[in-house]
Amino acid sequence: MPAHEDHEAAAKDSLLPVVAIHAMHHRTRATPSPAPHNDQPPQEAVALDARLLTSSSSSSSSSPSAPVTTASSSRSKLQQVRGGGAVPLTKGRRGVSGGKGTMVGTPLRGTIITLGYFALWFALNIYYNIVNKQVLNTFPLPFTVATAQLGIGAIYVSLSWLLRLRARPQTGKAGLQNLLPIALYHGSGQLFTVLSLGAAAVSFTHIVKALEPFFSALVAAVCFKQIFKPQVYLSLLPVVLGVAVACANDVSFGWLAFLTAMASNLAFALRANFSKSALAVFKKEQNSSMTPANVYGVVTILAFLLLLPLTLLWEGVDLQSSWLVATEKVESSALAYQLLLSGLFHYLNNEVMYLALDSVHPITLAVGNTAKRVFIIVAS
Repeated sequence: MPAHEDHEAAAKDSLLPVVAIHAMHHRTRATPSPAPHNDQPPQEAVALDARLLTSSSSSSSSSPSAPVTTASSSRSKLQQVRGGGAVPLTKGRRGVSGGKGTMVGTPLRGTIITLGYFALWFALNIYYNIVNKQVLNTFPLPFTVATAQLGIGAIYVSLSWLLRLRARPQTGKAGLQNLLPIALYHGSGQLFTVLSLGAAAVSFTHIVKALEPFFSALVAAVCFKQIFKPQVYLSLLPVVLGVAVACANDVSFGWLAFLTAMASNLAFALRANFSKSALAVFKKEQNSSMTPANVYGVVTILAFLLLLPLTLLWEGVDLQSSWLVATEKVESSALAYQLLLSGLFHYLNNEVMYLALDSVHPITLAVGNTAKRVFIIVAS
C-alpha cells in the first residue's frame, strides 16, 4: 500500500471512533447530570459530526498531500458545531470576524462631520447678522431686504443647477406640495427676523430667539406627537427664565422687536420639524436628487415667490425714494455689495444648517442655534 494511502486510512481510523464514542455516550446516559456544555452534544450535532467526517474523509482522498491539515480542519468544524468555545462569527463593516475582534461601524466620523456643519453654520451666520444689520441701518426696508436676500439665494442655487455644479432636484407635484408649507414657514421666519433686527439691537433679538428650543419641542409635541422625557422639558426652563430676565433688563426692549422675534421662533420651529419630516420622506422614496442642500434650494425659491408679491404691495411705493436716501449716506455700489453679501451668506448659512438638520433632531438643532446666539451677541 502506498504511503499516502496509509496516511488517509490512519486519519479516517483516528476520527471515526470519536463519533462512535459520542453517539454511544449520548444513548446510554439515562439522566443528564451537570457537565460542561461541550460534552453534551445533541443527536443532531452527532449526525452532523458524522456528515462532516464523511466529507472530510472524501476530501482527504482527493487531496492526499494534506491529510493532517484536513483532520485538524474537521476538528475545528466539530468544535464550532458543538459549541466548544468557538467564537460566533459576525459580519462587520470590513468583513467577517469574530466576537471581540469584530470591526463594527463607529459613529465618530459622522459626529465629526456634524460638528463641522455646526461650526461652519455658526461662522456664516455671525457674518450674516453683522452685514444684515449694516444694510438695515442704511436701507430700513425690512420687507425688501428679506425678500432680496431670498431672491439672491434663489439665483445662486439656480445657477449652480444650470452650470451643473450640483445635481438638479427631481421631484413631482406631490413633492412640491409638501415643500410649499415649509417655504411659507421659511419666508415668514426670515421676514419676522429682519423686522425684529430692524426694530431693536441685534443682541435683543437674539436673546428672544434663544427660546427656539422651547418652540421646537412644542411643535414636535403638537404636530408630530413626539413626547419626550420630563428631563428634556425641565432642561429648557433655565433658557426661558434667562430670556425673561434678560428682556426685562434690556434698555432696547420694544414690543415690535419682541413679538416679531417670538413669531420667527414659531416659524423656524415649524420649518425645522417639517423639513426633517420631508427629508425622511425623500430618503424613504430613495430620491437621491433631493439632498438636504437641494431641498433647501427648492424651499428658498418657493419662499421668494411667496414673499415677493407681499413686499411689492407693502413697500413697493417707498422702494425708489428709500434707495435714493440710502445712497446719500453710502455709495450705491457699496450698498448693493452689502446687500449681495447679506443674501449670499443668508443662503449659505441656512444650507449648512439643513446639512446639520439631516443628522440631528430639530430640538438638538434649536439648542445649537441658541448656543450660536451667544457668539452673535458677543460679535455684535
